[in-house]
Amino acid sequence: MEAKQEHKHVTDGYSFEQDFDAEKAVDHDSSGHGHERNGSSFGAYFNIVCVIAGTGTLQLPESLKEGGWVAIACILLAAAIAVFTGNLLIRCLYYKDGERLSSYPEIGLVSFGKAGKYIISVLNYSICLGGSCVYISIAGNSVYDLATHINVNVSAAVWVIIAAVLVCLPFVLVKSMKEVAILAIFGAVATLVVVIVVMVVGLMDYPANASNTHNVVVWGSLPAAMGNICFSFGGNVVYPHVESAMKNPQSWAKVLVFAVLTILGMYLCIAVVGYHVYGHLATTPIYDNLPKGPTTTVAILMLVAHVILAAPIMLTSFALEVEEAYGITVQRLGKAREFMIRGAFRALTVFILTFPAIFLPVGKLMSLIGSFSNSLMIFVLPIVCYWRLFGIRSMNYASLAFSVICILVGILACICGTKDAIAGIVKVFTDPESAKGMH
Repeated sequence: MEAKQEHKHVTDGYSFEQDFDAEKAVDHDSSGHGHERNGSSFGAYFNIVCVIAGTGTLQLPESLKEGGWVAIACILLAAAIAVFTGNLLIRCLYYKDGERLSSYPEIGLVSFGKAGKYIISVLNYSICLGGSCVYISIAGNSVYDLATHINVNVSAAVWVIIAAVLVCLPFVLVKSMKEVAILAIFGAVATLVVVIVVMVVGLMDYPANASNTHNVVVWGSLPAAMGNICFSFGGNVVYPHVESAMKNPQSWAKVLVFAVLTILGMYLCIAVVGYHVYGHLATTPIYDNLPKGPTTTVAILMLVAHVILAAPIMLTSFALEVEEAYGITVQRLGKAREFMIRGAFRALTVFILTFPAIFLPVGKLMSLIGSFSNSLMIFVLPIVCYWRLFGIRSMNYASLAFSVICILVGILACICGTKDAIAGIVKVFTDPESAKGMH
């Protein structure tokens, strides 16, 4: 596979079919280590859906409240960018003939040296760890809200700790992305149940909320809404690990398209219905707007199941990179010692995440991670790394124009959304009464 042929392949029709033998069972990364490719495309699809879909179902109705109906266009744009840059990212893994880079930070290394690797590593880990922290907090606080309605007097902090333990168990026991695919299937189904329940119960609740107001566009808070939407499509951090487990990696582009379209369908349903029904009163999480009852309880429990199942997938992506970097492998340490060290490291990771999960405001934390880290990791860095490795001329004019749009949108969401999120977090600690509801 020569470089010139590869560049022409990308430009003509902008296809992302991989130029390597998909039937090989073992793929070698740039460090010389081999790993088995025995995961199915079906499992990869569910891994993507499970990791990405849950957060949007929670907060996109409020994103429409912040940005107005025009934020629907932002959701569509973010989905298109997620497919476009997700494919560029995987292309970058195979930029060198006969080798596959192992991770997003390695792409940063070969693109911009050690500075590129460190910057991407920090952003990458902030998404994996920050997103998982948000999931643990959502699960714990959601169960706390349910428990208070049936007079179970257990503090929110205790429920968050219980949620952390439930996340920790599969994270410690399950080693690779292929093995967490079964968690992803249940997580994706749980998310679908949440969408259906919110739509049905919300529409039934519309007569009581018909007077709620709506905006076509709110220019002042639209960039912050875009930051939240960025968080809702934050899957780039796990894509290299999901693709590395696929037995047929040439199917990556199709798997990614189908997964993002599935997520987009669920997002549009819950965002449009949630904002249409609750308008200026839409909150995060959206189920707080729903009338209390058995169906709402089912939705909350399904959402709790989703985030508890999705967090180990994000954490596994982080852990695999750290464990590879520090040689925590069976080949080097033996089965028993490898399991003990890996288990201790992963348990410590969850333990550390539990503290911010208890004390930080989830809504603004989601906005901060989405605005700063995800906007750069999804919208900007895959493109600039691709340009660095393959050259700007490897793209046709349409792809180049769309790349510029992606970068501009990403920078705008990063700056404006980050500023709004930090202001919101500061407000929680300086004026707790006025900031109620942000958790």
